[in-house]
Amino acid sequence: MKPFLKNITLLAVCFLFTVSARAEEKASPAMKLIDAINFAATAKKSAATMMEPMIQQLKASGLPDEAIAEYKEASDRFLAKTFDDPATIVELAKVYEKHFTNKEIEELLVFYQTPVGKKTLVTLPDVMQESMQVGQMFAAKNQEEFQKEIMAIMEKHSPKGAKEPESN
Repeated sequence: MKPFLKNITLLAVCFLFTVSARAEEKASPAMKLIDAINFAATAKKSAATMMEPMIQQLKASGLPDEAIAEYKEASDRFLAKTFDDPATIVELAKVYEKHFTNKEIEELLVFYQTPVGKKTLVTLPDVMQESMQVGQMFAAKNQEEFQKEIMAIMEKHSPKGAKEPESN
């Protein structure tokens, strides 16, 4: 009976050590930050916000509302699978740990617990989308000039006698 108890005790100690190590991993400053910023929900909202212009284009192309609804449902499933995956969280923590010290991450944690930090988390996806729209607007304004410049570069460096691509 004694060897049985020793084995059970050894097994219990190994189990507790493993659970403790995993809890410590989850309690790392980077993991705490990811939890504090509600990463999965924030990432899903940001991605959905960025997909909205594409949805508007699909609507404008005449796609029926039923198809748009199915598209949104498929997108939601995709985003959930991507951002709710524990492996995503672990890899994201590694990115934060690569670019920030633990002290810096802890300072970010403090910031995101303030009213301005909380507001930042809620509003940043919308700010990013609106910022991209502004960027697209100004890029469109300069696009023709850029295309001409690129065409001139390509023409300058194309082999002599090469056929121009046919336009449809």
